[in-house]
Amino acid sequence: GTGKELAARAIHYNSPRKMHRFVAINCGAIPETLLEAELFGHVRGAFTGAIESRPGRIEQAQKGTLFLDEVSTMSAALQAKLLRVLQERELERIGDTRQIKIDVRVVAATNSDLTQRVADGEFREDLFYRLNVIPVILPPLRDHREDIPLLTQHFLQRIGRELVPPRPQVELSQETTRQLMAYHWPGNIRQLENVLERALTLSQGRSQLDVGDLPQELQAAPNSLATVQFTVPDDGLDFKSYIHDLERDVIQQALKKSGDNKRRAADLLQLKRTTLIEKMKRLQA
Repeated sequence: GTGKELAARAIHYNSPRKMHRFVAINCGAIPETLLEAELFGHVRGAFTGAIESRPGRIEQAQKGTLFLDEVSTMSAALQAKLLRVLQERELERIGDTRQIKIDVRVVAATNSDLTQRVADGEFREDLFYRLNVIPVILPPLRDHREDIPLLTQHFLQRIGRELVPPRPQVELSQETTRQLMAYHWPGNIRQLENVLERALTLSQGRSQLDVGDLPQELQAAPNSLATVQFTVPDDGLDFKSYIHDLERDVIQQALKKSGDNKRRAADLLQLKRTTLIEKMKRLQA
């Protein structure tokens, strides 16, 4: 739910291979007995039910991109066969002896710790290094909550256009946005999308979604982002200077509470560590 396939598609459609196919397969969703044929294809008569020859997903992605989701669930035998394809750039369909040359970019994804699985002997070390050329880490939604308002706007507009009649202009109240940002999102971006689709569907034509439109578990989430009460002085104030000092004080408090550990301070403030460091440089905290 962190957006692995979306990231893979972005890589494909921003590369010279974008004119060819993007082929995705979830290795964990297909039974082991069928996965080999899905990946490598087969010839007629290769096994019971193979009434005609069929190319596999690897061939279908020729000149394009193959996205292997949950690659860690592959059996040892399939791992060995995939490794050979990556090394030799050719494959054999099941039941055939003919070698087929391939030219495919492979993007593999997993929610497992592959390094640990290699150490435990559950994933081939040579295949791991063959796949781990340019690693991309996609953090869980709780680690980049600052993106929730933008993601929410995107999903509301997209889902709203699909409704009958369309409702692409629906917005969230500020309190609802704060509640979404306070939640820990174990299901990541997919869960956020589903929550918004449910809220929009049940909102009975209203132009604004409120906290009451959210599922009970989100309504009950502790909201540490409650609005700070503040009164503007009669003679006014320097807004930029006030916000500057406020940000600096909050960061200093977080650093003090975390023993000057920037990672822990960033977690306390629900920021990425890099974002915290950038703010510290800007504020000279």
